Amino acid sequence: MARSMASLLLALLLIGSGWEYLPGQGFVNSDTGDIKTPEAFLALGEKLHADHKFDETAEAMGVLTASPVDAALRERGLLLRARALAAAGRLVEARDEYIRFVQVFPDSARGPAAREELMRTDLARAREGDLQSVLGLPLYRSSRSAVQALKETLLRFSREECTDDYYLRLAVFFVEQGDTLLAEDELTFILENYPMSDSAPRALLLRARLRLNRFDGIDYDLKPLIDAKRDYEKFAGDFLRHAEDPARLRQLGLDPERLKAMEAQVREGLRFVNSKQAEKELALANFYLFRDRPRSAKVYLDSILKNFSATPSAVEAKRLLETLGK
Repeated sequence: MARSMASLLLALLLIGSGWEYLPGQGFVNSDTGDIKTPEAFLALGEKLHADHKFDETAEAMGVLTASPVDAALRERGLLLRARALAAAGRLVEARDEYIRFVQVFPDSARGPAAREELMRTDLARAREGDLQSVLGLPLYRSSRSAVQALKETLLRFSREECTDDYYLRLAVFFVEQGDTLLAEDELTFILENYPMSDSAPRALLLRARLRLNRFDGIDYDLKPLIDAKRDYEKFAGDFLRHAEDPARLRQLGLDPERLKAMEAQVREGLRFVNSKQAEKELALANFYLFRDRPRSAKVYLDSILKNFSATPSAVEAKRLLETLGK
């Protein structure tokens, strides 16, 4: 409500400033008598924006884009209006103007920047949340509509250079909100649809971490561990092999130091998974020993020594096998 009132006051302020377009004259301020050519009026908007007078910029460029000026000036004015609205926090209006820009000027050289800024605006709106009211009373904020808008934008502009990055940012947003299953869905989407992008390595490691975090202990299902292990092994196979390929590393947005840090995460993750799998098998071996079924226990003890020899459980497995006479 406060923002709507502010927008109304600003609109009234601009009306009071008296700017209008008159054919044959240009932009005329009826209060001051000032006259500006379309080029000068656009320059005024650019100066207002540079001075961080974003609401005034947006309203002035609204006057320009509604006037019969040269298309090149309208193109610059419309993008400036969208940017000013975004900077002013008027994100829904900004989104409308960015969409208007890419529709009216689909082949503009400024198109890629506008489409990326549209994605950025949608994400900012999701982080802020739309104010929800009940019986006219503002009660809480919801990101649902903004997230849906962002996903529509990403689907519409699926081949932009930055699209995969915003899918990753959306996944991180879900993690921050505690919606880890939704985050995993977005990460999987990246890996399936943008496997060669620079977002893929980060998406794979983040998905592995989320899966590890779902592991509740060896008394429960090991599937999260197995899934995480598969991700870590995939990372090793798909990305670590490019450590000596500078061109491929650049394509992946990595440098040797960053890749080395990621490799450390992979090794630590695999070490954790292997240790827990070994603990699970040791627990099963002890269960069968307790039930006086040494042959069944030996299957698990042998498996630990074969598959998880570097884990602490292997020491205990070796001791138990010795007591069984192997």
